[in-house]
Amino acid sequence: MVGVTACSPSGGADEAGRTSAAKPSEEVLAGVDPCDILPDAELESFGVSTTGEPTNRPPWAPGCHYRGDSVTVSVRKETRDTVASAEQKDVWAKFERTEVNGRAAATAIVKGATQARMCSALFDAGRGMIQIQATEVRPPDTVDECAKALEFAEMVEPKVPEPA
Repeated sequence: MVGVTACSPSGGADEAGRTSAAKPSEEVLAGVDPCDILPDAELESFGVSTTGEPTNRPPWAPGCHYRGDSVTVSVRKETRDTVASAEQKDVWAKFERTEVNGRAAATAIVKGATQARMCSALFDAGRGMIQIQATEVRPPDTVDECAKALEFAEMVEPKVPEPA
């Protein structure tokens, strides 16, 4: 999960150390539960468990982790960034713009995860973005993690709010 945390912006408080109140992006994405986003049949078709494990790290990007035989997938709703603002961060070894079902999107690999066989697909949703991270479970290195992340993102995209 190092890649997921490293992709996210740092900090949860303002300069005075106070935590901030709910932002409009949090309100738009409030109804999105990463563990309930896809029906069992879609999860099974992707080869992952139908029961996801909720994650709350970092706290502003709640998510869900799904285990599979060849790949694990994490889904996060990111309320502090969009694809455009994420692109400006200096954490990426690779950041390639693309689209997911017509939405602004990217595939990205965090600098510290270039050998970890993991890749994220990011796409705009509400006033934030959804981040899908795919990680190959075991050798041999036969999975294109970025392609898998995009494939999962295409299943998730219709289930989340349009970019605001």
